[in-house]
Amino acid sequence: MKLMAGALLVTALAVLSSCNRGIAGGPGVVGKTTTKLAFTESDDTFNLSVPILPTTIKQGESIATEISIKRGKNFDEDVALKFSGLPKGVRIEPSPALIKHGDAEAKVTLRANNDASLGDFTISVTGHPTKGANALIGYKITVDRK
Repeated sequence: MKLMAGALLVTALAVLSSCNRGIAGGPGVVGKTTTKLAFTESDDTFNLSVPILPTTIKQGESIATEISIKRGKNFDEDVALKFSGLPKGVRIEPSPALIKHGDAEAKVTLRANNDASLGDFTISVTGHPTKGANALIGYKITVDRK
C-alpha cells in the first residue's frame, strides 16, 4: 500500500511540475506552438511560470503574487507581461508588468471588486521580449464570495 501511495505521489508531482509550463518565447524559438517540457531552456529563449495551484481570491480582496521567468543562458532581455481573459471585476496591477533583464520575477497584485464574477478562470499571461517570439502561459484563479 505504501509503495502504491509513493508511486501516486511521484506521478502527481511530475504532472504538477510540468503543468505550469507554457509556450517558450525569445529569439531562439523556432515555432510558436512548441511547448517546452524540459526543465532547461534553449540558449536564447525564456519561459514564464505562474503559481502551480490556482490562486483563490475573494470578492473585495487584493492578493500579491509573482510571475517568474526561466531564462536560457544567452537570454538577457526585459520582458513585458500582458494579461488577458480576466473575469469581470478582476484586474492585475501593474498592467502591463515588466520583468527587467536582471530580475527573476515580476510582483503583481490581483484585485477583485465587490461584484467580481464568481468561479474558476484561466488568465492568459503573455511575455513580450525586446526581440523574438512571445511566451504564453495560463494562470488559474478562483474567485469566491466575500
